[in-house]
Amino acid sequence: MNVIEKLKTALHKGNERSVRAKRNVLLTILLKGLGVLIGFIYFPLSLEYLGAVKFGIFLTLLSIVDWFLSFDIGIGLGLRNKFGESVALDDNQKAVHYVSTAYFVLGAVVVVVTIVLLILNFFVPWTGWLNIAPELTKEVEILGAIIIVSFGIRFIAGNIYEIFYALQKMAYVEFFSLLTKASFLFLILLIPLIVPESLLLFGTARSLTFAMVPLLVGLFYFRRKFNSYRPSFKYVKLAYFKDLFSLGIKFFLIQMAMLVIHQTNNILIASFVSLEGVPQYEAAYKYLSVFMMLFVILNNQLWPSNIEAYAKGDFIWMKKSMWTVLKIWIATLFIISVMVIISPFIYKFWLQENLAIPIAISITVAISICLTTWVNIFNIVLNGTGRIKLQMYAWIFAALINIPASLFFVKVLDYGVVGIVLGTIVSLVPVAIVSPIQVYKILSQKDCGIWAK
Repeated sequence: MNVIEKLKTALHKGNERSVRAKRNVLLTILLKGLGVLIGFIYFPLSLEYLGAVKFGIFLTLLSIVDWFLSFDIGIGLGLRNKFGESVALDDNQKAVHYVSTAYFVLGAVVVVVTIVLLILNFFVPWTGWLNIAPELTKEVEILGAIIIVSFGIRFIAGNIYEIFYALQKMAYVEFFSLLTKASFLFLILLIPLIVPESLLLFGTARSLTFAMVPLLVGLFYFRRKFNSYRPSFKYVKLAYFKDLFSLGIKFFLIQMAMLVIHQTNNILIASFVSLEGVPQYEAAYKYLSVFMMLFVILNNQLWPSNIEAYAKGDFIWMKKSMWTVLKIWIATLFIISVMVIISPFIYKFWLQENLAIPIAISITVAISICLTTWVNIFNIVLNGTGRIKLQMYAWIFAALINIPASLFFVKVLDYGVVGIVLGTIVSLVPVAIVSPIQVYKILSQKDCGIWAK
């Protein structure tokens, strides 16, 4: 039996849910791999075009706006769960109510947040807080406004992807993501021929590209394959908002905690270390986070599968899928160790002489990624079963200690960029301990008290 035949046999082995999951994961890995390749191509192109300081400004600006525009009170993830449950039970009427209500509530929230951010952008001297040169202030403020509006559009339009996830069509989302990145790569190659070193033009191209693709996808699919789920004001029901909100608020608090832990690193580096340190961290993270992407793929595919399995009481399947993911995680530990060892050679080939990255940054980033993927393994079950209250408490505690820990390593021990990443590692430890214990209790059906929440 040759390799192709073995692969086909493995893909068709198991029940319908397992076969569907394996096909989606394989296709998604291929699409994600192409997306990662494109990302690796446009990172050095962006760095070369803007320079380390301006590129650091852009990355920091994205982190700030992305942080604020994540205030969706968890409605997107709540929609994924509730919509997935409705479709699994063949209740299309309830499904369209959840979709319409989610879009209406998110639209209202994002409009308010966008207006507030636009006001703050022009009236709060935040550019001075990030050590941005005075001559760049006006350009950065205009770019900030463009990014805010673009993120607002993307934020609402991106909920079409939650429907694809709930329907276990994750590969579609990765295809659209690949299309987005390919479009931006085309613009990155085109922009230098128009204007040299324009932070405003670069940022506008990036922001609008990432906003327009999900918007066009939603307009297309809601008029065709998803016509029966197309959002409408007449289907908005506040009673359904309660269902979305009760689950969604927990996801929201978890998201906020994750943002504090993961998305504040660029801001902390820019504010307490240097703007040049931002692309150093981003380059190491982009290189080493390929395995995090793998676990995001597994999470997005197995999350709805676990919703279905848990609703039907199929704990045997849930245990088997969890053990498979654990074996994959163990294998990645060896591979990421090798990647850290060869990282100096990879950075030199990839970034040429434009950026030097100390090995200590790579080591700490690798550890933080391994901890994050470890937690993501167990989130698959916790998110799928809706047992996220304890997880919420653990993430909130982690978020509370993250910034103080980072500042301790930077201000007291003077560890620079490495210190910021060490703060992330320290904050992830409590979640990394609590999550596997709760999942074990759920899968062995021994969960009670706080472990059942």
